Amino acid sequence: MTGKKRLLPLGFMSILFVIALSAFARDPAGAWDILRRGWDHPAILAESLEGFLVENLPFREELRGAVLRLEMLGGSAEQDGVFLAGDGLVENLVVTSNTSIHRSNTRQILAAMGETSSPVYFMLIPTACAIYQDQLPEYLPLYNQRGYIENTYKQFYGTASTVDGYNALLYSDSDYLYYRTTGGLTTLGGHALYQALGARLGFSPRPLSQFEISYESHDYYGDLYRRWGYGGVRGDVIAACRDTRGALPSRVLSWERFSQKTYYTLYPREAAASGDDLDMILGGAAPRIEITTEGGRSSSLLVLGDRTAVAYLPFLAGHYQKITFLDLSLLTASEIGAFCPDDYTQVLFAYSLDTYLNTEQPAKASELRSGGSSEEAATEEDELGISVK
Repeated sequence: MTGKKRLLPLGFMSILFVIALSAFARDPAGAWDILRRGWDHPAILAESLEGFLVENLPFREELRGAVLRLEMLGGSAEQDGVFLAGDGLVENLVVTSNTSIHRSNTRQILAAMGETSSPVYFMLIPTACAIYQDQLPEYLPLYNQRGYIENTYKQFYGTASTVDGYNALLYSDSDYLYYRTTGGLTTLGGHALYQALGARLGFSPRPLSQFEISYESHDYYGDLYRRWGYGGVRGDVIAACRDTRGALPSRVLSWERFSQKTYYTLYPREAAASGDDLDMILGGAAPRIEITTEGGRSSSLLVLGDRTAVAYLPFLAGHYQKITFLDLSLLTASEIGAFCPDDYTQVLFAYSLDTYLNTEQPAKASELRSGGSSEEAATEEDELGISVK
């Protein structure tokens, strides 16, 4: 019996020794560097070795998958703030404690609105965890997105027309409004917001039945799935909605600081050649997107927002001759200053709550040009390759 007791620790130590050797074999240079730097400092050596072994543990991904399976069998449905809801993933909205961020966003947008003579509109877009909250664990503390939106809208009364995107999504007939494996609105979610926008911006939105839906990509897996790290989730479908009522052709300019790409369709399949199938919608997210529809209404729309705009902009294209979208987080102050809201028939500020509550991007609206002579505007626009009118 005594011999067996001695064999157990020896066997355990042998297993640990083999694991350590395997880890060293995966990155011998890193292992020797840790030993060399920490040889005279046992505490530092132990800490460094622990991190090294965790990163180089053999079958690390396989073991992680096995652990996740055990956790799911035990009833767990959460990993790294990502929750399994039905056959999709939903990320909880975590809001920074720094309330000065969203207060500044509101203050600067109101100031920018006060500088323009064009009609202005404001929309806050809830994240998936608000619309799908009935599918999430009851114990999960959720930020009151509806309450925040309602209270914020009160500050815009008399200055801007607010758009009720929350109820448009909550009461939509579709149950596929947000992607299952990545953050953001699907094409159907974009159509739901388009319906709400039409009621405010003064045009008659077309029902979904007047669009031809084609499925351009199947089994798409995005960033939430990579964080989740385990199955139980259906891949996403990337869809295009084309107007069947004699839609006019549109041209899309996707502007990057050192490159410009022009597409002659709202759904350029070639843009997805880079590896991200979501880029087939308007060429993907970009600092500036210009959509020109010849023969359409003579009105123009300036949209200041984030990547959620890609979902609803294709639907708006048929109602404007020109739409300019700006992601202020990706533009410099001088680039933003080249645009004047007065040059557009209407101006829309539209942000996801994640962007509005946690980033200073919306506050950069203060850098928009207010007024100015047409000669100055033409010079600045020529320098940046911009054609607003």
